[in-house]
Amino acid sequence: QAMLVRSATGAAVRAAWVCGSPRISVAAPGKLQRSSCSFESGHQAKTLPSWRELLGDATRDRQELLRRLEEQGQLVQKIAAESAQMRSRLEYLDKEVRMLSTKLEDSGATCRQRVNRKGVKGRGGQSRMSYRPTLEIAERQPTHVCELGHQTLAQLAILGSHPARRERLLREIMCVEGVSWGEAHKTLVKIDEHIERCYWLESLPYRVGITLAVLGAFAGVLLVFCKPIAYSYGTQVAGEELPEGVEDISELTVNQVGTWTWSWMEPMIGVASFVLLCCQFTRAQATKMNMKTYAEVLLAWRADRAAKKFPNYDRSMVRSWAKHMPRVGLNFFPIYERDAGFKGPTSGL
Repeated sequence: QAMLVRSATGAAVRAAWVCGSPRISVAAPGKLQRSSCSFESGHQAKTLPSWRELLGDATRDRQELLRRLEEQGQLVQKIAAESAQMRSRLEYLDKEVRMLSTKLEDSGATCRQRVNRKGVKGRGGQSRMSYRPTLEIAERQPTHVCELGHQTLAQLAILGSHPARRERLLREIMCVEGVSWGEAHKTLVKIDEHIERCYWLESLPYRVGITLAVLGAFAGVLLVFCKPIAYSYGTQVAGEELPEGVEDISELTVNQVGTWTWSWMEPMIGVASFVLLCCQFTRAQATKMNMKTYAEVLLAWRADRAAKKFPNYDRSMVRSWAKHMPRVGLNFFPIYERDAGFKGPTSGL
């Protein structure tokens, strides 16, 4: 309280001095006479405010100062937060610029060196083949689809590249599961096992067609040119007899046997060819009408089953990867992707 009284006294003295008073009446130290302090400025004497009023003014000034200090503190914190956010953005942009420069260097767009060929003048059309890759460029060329960027993979996937679609699905699994590229193959194996459960049923029409086509080709050749088979079929099924003057089929050459059997084989082969031609024409017209064929319906069914079983991953990526039948070896058995390992199916790289 004594400090406040002294402050009020000092304020009163300064106020009197500013107003031009030559005389100030002040009480003893520590006590201030109420309404007794006055000053004369050559006009009318004015009474100084009491110490309570000065104390109230000082308190209000202090509160206003604290409020302003608090506002400035909040402003400083806001500026610090914006500065940190701006710093993180700058770091992100720096990282992106570095990645972009690395990609440009890998593609050779910024580091191609010109090698002058003998006998070539200037930089015309004859010198366009004078660019030669350096050892650094050769070391950076990709050897697997996993080394390609997102944009390149997306473009290849749109063009129908199955290895590119496979790599996109692997990266989707990495993002969803939070695992490494190698661990993502385990989930890919699970998806592959699910969609290949009905593989043999799905591929049955193709296998039956291939078998019948191969058997029909061999049977047609044998029925036309093979003497024992042609004679047995001609006499017992077709009801034909040997040509005049021929007592045994062995007397005929292979070409003569073909001429003899062609009289009943031609209608069967011709009708079969016409049926296949009509089927092929029907399929071509259906394709022009944008009608789905059996293969497209089958692949769409496989893709829908995979997307429904694994809804956590992007539906378009799962469906585009599942629209693919596994390769088949010479032994007529499929080569599943889970058996291909990290390298995956042949990508051409």
